[in-house]
Amino acid sequence: MRDRRSLEGQWPRGALAIDKTRRMRPWLRPIPFVLLGAYGVARASHASVDDAAPSRSAALCTALVHHEIRCAPEDVVWFAGPSGVSGAMRGKARALVRGRDKEDALDLFSVPARLSPEGRLLDLEAPFNLTHSNGADEGLPIVNGSLVAYVVSVQGQPEAVHVLDLAGHEKKAYEELSSMQKLQVKIADLQMTGQTRGVKKTVYGLVPPPKTADLSFRGDGMLAITTDERTIVLDPQKGNVLDGIAYVRVTPEVISKPPTFGPWMSDRLRAATWFGDEKNQFLKVAVFTSLEWIKGKKAQLTGDKGEKEAADDMAAVSQSSGPAPTFTDPEIGWPPKPLDPLIKPPIAGEGQWVSLEKDPFITPIPGIGAPFVTTFVRTDPAAQHTRVYVTLWDPRLVALHMEAGTVEPVSATGEAGPGQIARTPEVVRHVVAGFNGGFQATHGEFGMQANGVLYLPPKPYAATVMELRDGTTAFGAWPRSQEVPDEVLSFRQNMTALVQNDKYNPWGRAWWGGVPPGWHDAVHTTRSGLCLTKEGFVAYLFGHDIGPEPLGRAMLLTRCQFGLHLDMNPGLAGFEFYNVQPASTFQPLGRPLQTDWEYEGVIKDMPEFKFRSRRMIKSMGHILFPRYIQRDARDFFYLTARTVLPGPALPNDSPEDAWRTKGLPQHGFPYASAIAKAKIMGERRVRILRLDPRMMKADATTEGTSDNVVALFGRPPRGGKQKDASAPPPSATKLWLGAHVFAIDKTPPPGGVAIADVVPLGGPGSAEARAAAGISDEDGMLQWIELLPEDKADPAASAAMLELLQKIGCSARALVTTDVRAYLGGTMDIGADSATPAQITTRLVRTAAPGARAIFENVEIVQQPVWQPLMSQKVKWRPTKAPPEKPAGSASGSASASPPPKPPH
Repeated sequence: MRDRRSLEGQWPRGALAIDKTRRMRPWLRPIPFVLLGAYGVARASHASVDDAAPSRSAALCTALVHHEIRCAPEDVVWFAGPSGVSGAMRGKARALVRGRDKEDALDLFSVPARLSPEGRLLDLEAPFNLTHSNGADEGLPIVNGSLVAYVVSVQGQPEAVHVLDLAGHEKKAYEELSSMQKLQVKIADLQMTGQTRGVKKTVYGLVPPPKTADLSFRGDGMLAITTDERTIVLDPQKGNVLDGIAYVRVTPEVISKPPTFGPWMSDRLRAATWFGDEKNQFLKVAVFTSLEWIKGKKAQLTGDKGEKEAADDMAAVSQSSGPAPTFTDPEIGWPPKPLDPLIKPPIAGEGQWVSLEKDPFITPIPGIGAPFVTTFVRTDPAAQHTRVYVTLWDPRLVALHMEAGTVEPVSATGEAGPGQIARTPEVVRHVVAGFNGGFQATHGEFGMQANGVLYLPPKPYAATVMELRDGTTAFGAWPRSQEVPDEVLSFRQNMTALVQNDKYNPWGRAWWGGVPPGWHDAVHTTRSGLCLTKEGFVAYLFGHDIGPEPLGRAMLLTRCQFGLHLDMNPGLAGFEFYNVQPASTFQPLGRPLQTDWEYEGVIKDMPEFKFRSRRMIKSMGHILFPRYIQRDARDFFYLTARTVLPGPALPNDSPEDAWRTKGLPQHGFPYASAIAKAKIMGERRVRILRLDPRMMKADATTEGTSDNVVALFGRPPRGGKQKDASAPPPSATKLWLGAHVFAIDKTPPPGGVAIADVVPLGGPGSAEARAAAGISDEDGMLQWIELLPEDKADPAASAAMLELLQKIGCSARALVTTDVRAYLGGTMDIGADSATPAQITTRLVRTAAPGARAIFENVEIVQQPVWQPLMSQKVKWRPTKAPPEKPAGSASGSASASPPPKPPH
């Protein structure tokens, strides 16, 4: 037999190749042809390179036209890849291109490419948009190693600076993720940036925006931002501001936990250019319609009307709660009357409120039962096994807030939100619940602002829920103007109103997010909503396997005057309760946790606080539980308990000395005043008055009468033979009531009216003081202490009153001179005995308390031909400055005399 080596020289090359192919295993033979075909398809999708271009940058811009990107050669920055022949073969070069996409938006693109050993462009891959900005322009980037910096401008005015690190995310960014979640993040990063390590981005908002801004990397690696007024210095690697921190709002990149596989895969398909959002909607329609048909047939065959599932859910909710409410307190209007079921006869418990007053999963409000109730209704006669669950709360006792996620939404300047509830004790200790926000920006770009930072501008006529700066929750259809009123701290929009003026879908909308635009929306899936009721309460609604109309019917049964559709689909909608307490005083549940819907843990970054959480209902089953107490990629709402009277019990409180609110001249709810007794110096008793500054304003007039007087301050009448004590000289320090804030200071707060002169212990007149005043550090309440009428003032009593104020938690405290006393309503003393002052110094009258109300009520309902074009067009983004300080009571709705925490941005 001849040696193969001798045959190689004699056989034609083609014959030898055929011989080698014949020796391949049969199942391997198609592989070369598959690879060749894939290569051909890939080459066909690639743009041709102009070999005659004057430079590789010019050649790149010419080729990018194939990808609908327009750029100029001077807008291209190159990152050198491997050199030589191997580099040309491996194609690891990268270009950063500032170009305009098909919508004429100026963005920054990363373009993988192959260069020849001489540096000429050989080939390029599909570009990756790294910015996706809407209404903003990216400046030409500057490069230092793996760091890229550029200015983001709106209408030619610099608004922010971005720093990208092409080396990718740091390892610590993945610390909170499981192995599966890390894989999900890496796949998403590969899809969005072309590399599994992603691109790290830090955003530096410029506050206020300067007229000009230039960037330069210094020799030490620091980044200098030179504006028309100052130079700001950053450490771009660590994300620190070294100089000029007062003029920069830093938004560091944070990797949040990705959703479970279904929603995550939906996002991946939506982002794929070969699949896209429209095909993704078709796929969801097919899946949800099939599931609905299967479940409907099963219910028909079994006669299921949802009794067992509803009973299981409500039994689980009520196991730790109080009995069902049987009456409405006429003074406060709570709880509301039961709901009238649509489908008759109703099943057990349908429409009947379950009180959550003693629920161990809800942070308690001292002196007040938890202001939540829950029930369910069935609203689809064709699918009687489906249910809509309703949780309703009293907004006079619960404040609503919203927060932007770390991924959704993103402002025109590239700022994303922190994705978590502010990690300050003033906020965390009041958190009671959290729930999902609205649609992603890709589905309508509906507006959002959080804590004064505008992420997406408002859409005309869109259904909107707002947090006003005074703590009020407001609902309404946004007007034609795109301006955000100063009174609005935060807002979130989603489509047009689902319910308004006792009507379902009064705006004539046909698309509610379940089908491709233009289709009639009849898809049944998981849906959620939020509404304002006619009684002024707020309700969250949730249901599986329902369409928009059953959700709207449930709102009408709940007596909603305005309702908006929130997020939808399994895994994306959900509501959680929280009981947050200091770890040192956290009380155990007393039974094993049901881990499929209950949880206990420590708040990350604040180990001094523990929390207990449960879902709204057991069958809710949304993702990443507990979700909203952690960091989230999407926007969400959260609820905090307001600080209201009567408040915490006094030290060494006894039943006979408990706080009293009933029978006092409150003139509304929440209560404006509370009275109690306490002991000092052993068995000596004093009387205490608490006043809530949010519920009143000072009236400097001392003449005339008023029907809404909460308290008067003045001097008591003197007996005929009683001589007046020698009056101390006027004090420069006074007790003030300003704009819903009490203060003890020499300088009045804005709008401040003096109530009384005060002095420290040992000051002029302190030995004869019959009253002392303090302001609570926690909630800003006034704590006013008086001796009993028959007691004599002395230095020991003065010292004891100040000591009691310190125990209550008042850092600001002082003694009241000139015998000024408090009179409730002007007709009784703070022991609730009849008494009137002889001389009035200050009158405090009732004002409206933060709660919930309608807003933009003059916006006329118009039909689809009017609102659709306005809502579909790109709206102009106008930057808004965050407030210089967010009120400390924004978490709890309370005013405070202590310095407020900085906003969480």
